[in-house]
Amino acid sequence: MGFNDPSLNSIILWFAAVTSLLTISVIFILLVLCLLKRRRFDVSPETEDDHRRQRETPCQGLSASVIAAFPTFSYKADSNDPESKNQEIECPVCLGLIPKNVVIKVLPNCMHMFDEECIGRWLESHATCPVCRRMAQPMATTTDKVLESIV
Repeated sequence: MGFNDPSLNSIILWFAAVTSLLTISVIFILLVLCLLKRRRFDVSPETEDDHRRQRETPCQGLSASVIAAFPTFSYKADSNDPESKNQEIECPVCLGLIPKNVVIKVLPNCMHMFDEECIGRWLESHATCPVCRRMAQPMATTTDKVLESIV
């Protein structure tokens, strides 16, 4: 049997055809698998929101009555301290400056102060202080005692 033998040539040709077909099939299957895997990560925005909602735990905020139980006071500059007249405080929730004569809410556990509107929105969906992450629970003390400890 030599290279010029027709039966040997047909076997080689058949082997080459089968090998090529097998190689093309494997490449096609790998390409499809890669595209399917990639598609799983390239999700449309609607589907992505659905997946995100399923992964997130439901909001564990505080009720409106508990939020209202936190002590409040009006933020005013100290008239005896000339430095405090020009000093403004920043709300850690919205990062905005709190203007004078605005209602401030105090979290009694940690004594952090916030703009009443901002901390109210925060506490509707979170049960912790946005600064120190301590549980935000109204204490059994009166508002006067809380304010005395701040001043």
